[in-house]
Amino acid sequence: MEYEELYKLFLNFLKKANLVFSYLCLDELYTFYGKKDNKAYVWSGVGVTKTGRKFYFYFLSKKKNIESLLSFNFDLPKVKKYYTDGNFAYSNVYGKQATQEKSKYTNLVENLNSQMRDKISYLVRKTKAHAKSFEWLNQRLAMFFVELNLKGHKITI
Repeated sequence: MEYEELYKLFLNFLKKANLVFSYLCLDELYTFYGKKDNKAYVWSGVGVTKTGRKFYFYFLSKKKNIESLLSFNFDLPKVKKYYTDGNFAYSNVYGKQATQEKSKYTNLVENLNSQMRDKISYLVRKTKAHAKSFEWLNQRLAMFFVELNLKGHKITI
């Protein structure tokens, strides 16, 4: 089974688990695939439950627009509060539910982005490394997020 399939199974498990999330922290970063002309955007999120447990989410898109954020939003748990940076898409999608300023909450997702850049060579800044294809980049991100979500969590299916 590929990691992308495992990540989708994980998302389905979360939806059925009836967990109550307090808030989500969202951000995006970009990288390249194939050649420098092919940009890819990694939308990332950290969801925190009422008990303080963190879950990590991602969505890979070829554009940084409202449609991509709406596609990402489909996989995210529903919450009343979103912490984001100043990207125009967040206020258009979440309206007054989005707090668009740097805070201790946005530091959670910035930390996640730092971990991604550290562990996935394609995302390191100022490097010649890049994914050969969009699909391969998505597979590597799925591997990272599956491992991150399972680390330290005892999940029974």
